[in-house]
Order: sequence, then structure tokens, then C-alpha cells
Amino acid sequence: MIAPFNNPLPRSAYFRLLEHQKKTKLNSYQPDLPLVLFISFSRMAAGLSLVSVFFPESTPWSGVSLGCMVLATLASIAHLSAPQRFLTMIINNRSRLVWEIRLAGALTTFLGLQFLASLGWFQPHGPYFPWITFLLSILFLLSTGWAYRFDTHPAWKTSILPLYYLASALIVGLGLRSIQSPFTTVLYFFAALLLAKGLLLARYRNHLKVTSPTSLKEIVVDQERGIFLAFFLADLLLPALLTFSMFFKGDFVVLHLLLTTSSLVGIFLERILFFWVERPVFFLSFTANPELNAKYPYWIRG
Repeated sequence: MIAPFNNPLPRSAYFRLLEHQKKTKLNSYQPDLPLVLFISFSRMAAGLSLVSVFFPESTPWSGVSLGCMVLATLASIAHLSAPQRFLTMIINNRSRLVWEIRLAGALTTFLGLQFLASLGWFQPHGPYFPWITFLLSILFLLSTGWAYRFDTHPAWKTSILPLYYLASALIVGLGLRSIQSPFTTVLYFFAALLLAKGLLLARYRNHLKVTSPTSLKEIVVDQERGIFLAFFLADLLLPALLTFSMFFKGDFVVLHLLLTTSSLVGIFLERILFFWVERPVFFLSFTANPELNAKYPYWIRG
């Protein structure tokens, strides 16, 4: 005779995961302040490094780049739930995210060497450091987009984001350095970079219409619309208006500062939206988007 089954059935993985999320400090895919600051400071440092090879050597700007990367590194450590395990994390070759941290560390190191060279150290090797940081900045920005290309997070799995990060960093770096060292064609560079960012964002919107339509609707037309409009204003609309004004009224320092500040605010808001476009709805997301079930049956998405 078979003994009766008196124990309750185990709860599904879905409900166990929901219960775990309620116990955590932050909901999944929600950016905390250290993570947003890491991206903001490192994007600024990378932008300054990218344009440094096209401007005269400047000790103050080398110091600003180094200072931004130091702050970004501290923010990334503060983001960890167990900061004392930072060294253990960076030797984990199984994680894509680790390459972003490694390249950030390499960029910080060579920015420090570049700053010392501008003070008179390492004179025979001084001219090489700007080009090394130029290359490391490109690799770092590409790694920021590549690190989140998970199959289970289709909204992030695209080659559009790394290109957008490059254009964003270039605008910030060019805006800062051209204040001190203006040149006649800088406005054309601003216009070209803003056009590139606009086209990339339009393509990314089309990507989200396929991979994350529920989140896209909430951001663009529903409850989170305010952050999206602020991002659009700071990242594209206001810089475009300022660039247009400088074409007709002249290249003023105040307008340069406003354009650069607006772009930095855009980076801050962009990183918040980055996490909002991919949120965990899991298999129930196919209830809201049934057409995706046949096309992407292996994705656990939101």
C-alpha cells in the first residue's frame, strides 16, 4: 500500500523568485546610485581621453580625467554587495561584466601615468600615453555595451548601445576641451555627433519595439514618461538647440558649458532608463505580449 502524500507541493520557481526579490534592497534591474555614478564619471573620463590626442597637452585636464576614473572606481566598489571581494570578482573569467571593470582599471592606471608624464615624469614615454588611453577608452566604452549582451535580456543584446556610448563620450569630451581650446569646426562635430546619437536612439527604439514592448510603452507613454522626456531634452533636444544657436550667434563659453552639462545629465538619466527597459516579468510577460512566445521561446524576458 502506498503511503498518502501529506506534505504540501513545492512552490514554483517563479513565486520563489518573487519572494526573494521582496527581501532584497533593490528590485532587479533597478540602478542604484553608485552604478549610475560609475557610468557617468567613467563616460566623462573616457570622452576626455578620446579627444586628448587632438588637443595640446594639458595637466589640468589630465588630472580631471584621472579624478573622474578614480571616482568611478570607488563607485563601482561601493556598488558591490561585498566590497571586500572586489579582487575575487575581477579574476572571474566566466563573467562578461568583469572585462568592463578590468578595462576601467587599466584606463585609470594609464591616465595616472599620463598625468605624471604631464608633470615631467617618464619623459621618454610621455607622448605614447595619450594614444594608449585613447585605445583603452574605446575598448572600455565598447565593453560597457558588450558586458550586458545576455540571451535572457534581449533589450540589451544589440550592437547599437556601444556605438551610442562612443558618440555620447565624444560629445562630453569635445565640449569640455573645446572650451579652453576652441576651433572653427567644433560646431560641425557637435552637429554630426548629435545626428549620430539621434539615429542610434531611433534604431534602438525599433529594437525595443520587438524585444521589450511592454517596458517601452511604460517609459514612453505611461508612468515613467517624465524621466524619458527629461532624458530626451537633456541628451538631444537642448544640445541641438544650443548648437544651432552657436551657428548663428557665435561660439560662446556659456553655451559650451550648458551643452556639456546637459549631455552629462543625459548620461545620468540614460543609465536609469537602461535598466528600466529590461525588467523581470518572466514567463508571464508572454501573457501581455503573446506574439513574442513563438518568436523568442527561449527568452525569459520583460
